[in-house]
Amino acid sequence: MKILAFSLLLAVLCACTDTDQNISGADGSAAGKRVAAFLQAYQAQHFRGLPDTSQARALAPHMSPRLNGLLEDALRGQQKYKVRFPSDKPPMVDGDIFSSLFEGATRGEVEAVTESADAATVRIKYIYADPATGKTIQSWNDRFLLIRSGKNWLIDDVEYQGNWDFAVRGKLSAALIETASLGQ
Repeated sequence: MKILAFSLLLAVLCACTDTDQNISGADGSAAGKRVAAFLQAYQAQHFRGLPDTSQARALAPHMSPRLNGLLEDALRGQQKYKVRFPSDKPPMVDGDIFSSLFEGATRGEVEAVTESADAATVRIKYIYADPATGKTIQSWNDRFLLIRSGKNWLIDDVEYQGNWDFAVRGKLSAALIETASLGQ
C-alpha cells in the first residue's frame, strides 16, 4: 500500500514503493523553482520527522544557513532528549515537518509567488488523497518564506496554514527552536 507523505510541501513519498509525486506549477519564478526543487529533493529522501545528517545534507543547498542551523540544533536537542528520557517519544520524530498535515501531501503545486528585492513568499496548494482510492481527504495551503542569497533564493522558513482541528500551526522555525531547547 502506498503511503505518500510530504510534509509541507508537495507531498513526500513515505512508503517503500515508488510513485510519481505531483509537483507542479513552478510558475517560472526563481523562488517558485527553488521550492519545487526542494520538494523534489525532500521526496527523494523518504523520511519523516527531523532529517538525519545525510538527509539534511541533501536538503541543505535549498535552505538558508539559519534554517540549516535550526535543523541541526533541533536534531541535537532531540538526541539529548532521547538520552534523558529513553522511554518517552521525543518531539519531531514522526510526521511531515514541512507541511501542516502530519501525513504530508500526495500532491502539491506552487499556487502563488510574491517576490521583493530580498524576500519571497511561495504559497503551495496541497492535497492529501487516500492512497487506495485517490479520493481527496484534505486540501490546504502552506507558505514557504525565502530570502535572497546573492542571485539565489533559499528557503528560510515554512508557515503552516492548515485550518483543521489538528493541523500543525505556526512556523517550522519555532518548532525547531522548541525542540532544540530540550537538549539544554
